[in-house]
Amino acid sequence: MLQIRNLLILVCIGQTLGAEIFMATMGGTKSHKIPFWELAKGLIRRGHNITFLSGFPADFHVEGLHEVTPAMLVDYIQNYTNWDLLGSRMKGEMPIKPWDGIRYAFESCDAMLGDAETKELANRNFDLAILDGAFPECIQGIIYQYKIPFMYINTVGFYTGSLSLAGNPASYSITPNFYSRFTDNMSLYERAVNTAMQIGQNIVHTYVVRRTHRVLRDHLGPDIPHPYDISRNVSFILQNGHAVVSYPRALNPNVAEVACIHCKPARPLPKDLEDFIAAAGTSGFIYVSMGSSVKAANMPESLRRMLVKTFARLPYHVLWKYEGSAADMQDLTPNVKLSRWLPQQDILGHPSLRVFVTHGGLLSMFETVFHGVPVVTMPVFCDHDVNSAKAEVDGYAIKLDLETLSTNQLYKAIMKVIHDPRYRNAARYRQNLLLDQKSTALQTAIYWTEYVLRHNGAYHLQSPARNMRQASKD
Repeated sequence: MLQIRNLLILVCIGQTLGAEIFMATMGGTKSHKIPFWELAKGLIRRGHNITFLSGFPADFHVEGLHEVTPAMLVDYIQNYTNWDLLGSRMKGEMPIKPWDGIRYAFESCDAMLGDAETKELANRNFDLAILDGAFPECIQGIIYQYKIPFMYINTVGFYTGSLSLAGNPASYSITPNFYSRFTDNMSLYERAVNTAMQIGQNIVHTYVVRRTHRVLRDHLGPDIPHPYDISRNVSFILQNGHAVVSYPRALNPNVAEVACIHCKPARPLPKDLEDFIAAAGTSGFIYVSMGSSVKAANMPESLRRMLVKTFARLPYHVLWKYEGSAADMQDLTPNVKLSRWLPQQDILGHPSLRVFVTHGGLLSMFETVFHGVPVVTMPVFCDHDVNSAKAEVDGYAIKLDLETLSTNQLYKAIMKVIHDPRYRNAARYRQNLLLDQKSTALQTAIYWTEYVLRHNGAYHLQSPARNMRQASKD
């Protein structure tokens, strides 16, 4: 019996070796690529072949990864994302106007499908597709033609759309909308607003998907089903969240949480950075970064001056990720070092770091918990507010508002987080909870990816609720 059992295990493993896997994200910011990169590298080490489509050219070479970056999609995203995000938020305006958010889905789809490099993919054969749960509809048209199972990496952790279509209950009363500033502890009024936001977004999404379906039929033929019909057949969802860093939620058997799939222990810093930190002595240093989608070099002059004045008052050295030229910073004090790029996780894991000043992007917030670092957040757009609200309610963050921000307010927030031990203690408490798992997020993601391959789509895990109307589920 033991020999038969071992033979069956070998057969199952053999079925997953060397699979051809197609990955794709239509996300409008580079951060959407990061979870895919990590999963791709893990799967390549397992012997799989990965083709990865996105609108962002590769910054570095990953051995065994074939990246496809359609030129028309790259050009569209570069033109589309040229926003004054910080300036709009400071004026109390929406950083991305509703129509701009709406048109992105079908315009980027048209650009991607019209590109010659995308069309060449029609000649390829794949065993499995892994799509971004944010804007998956366009790629669904391509993978429908392959007649293969598909999964999601739901890169926007608080986004419930792809989960809901797969049959997961949305629970608007306890699940804050990813565009809101709420937590899971809402008043009756806030629940009403949260529900109204979600219903409104569902209506808008229906229109967006209808327009996207029209684009799919124009490029791929009239037989392409409606994207909602394709979405309901998703095999598995890798959810970029976890109860420790997002909120506890009811999830179906075909969903696994993989928050921090990209998180890594800190490595030694380059000598120039280590020397700068060492010069601060025992006082330590502060790290400032607004992520990859919010360019600090494009910030309004009033905000730039505010930050420079605040950093000048601080009795700490400051590492500041700033994409502009240091020559433009004539008023910068010697305790501040600028860099166009910084090894964020290596910095967050440095023992001399006192606080992280950030925009509140999802991956950055995961990294702060992984490394046990308290934060001061200045949310800008999309899910930054809801991410920051979660960190604040968990006790390891102070959330500031760019519309009302002052030099004194920022200074006091930084000093409070540094000197009040409750913030660091809360960060380390969350760190311990996040790390106390039977497997890493990457191991979990690899296991379920190969599980879907072994079981030809693993459709037995799907919930019948996926075939119910939205109102009936929620």
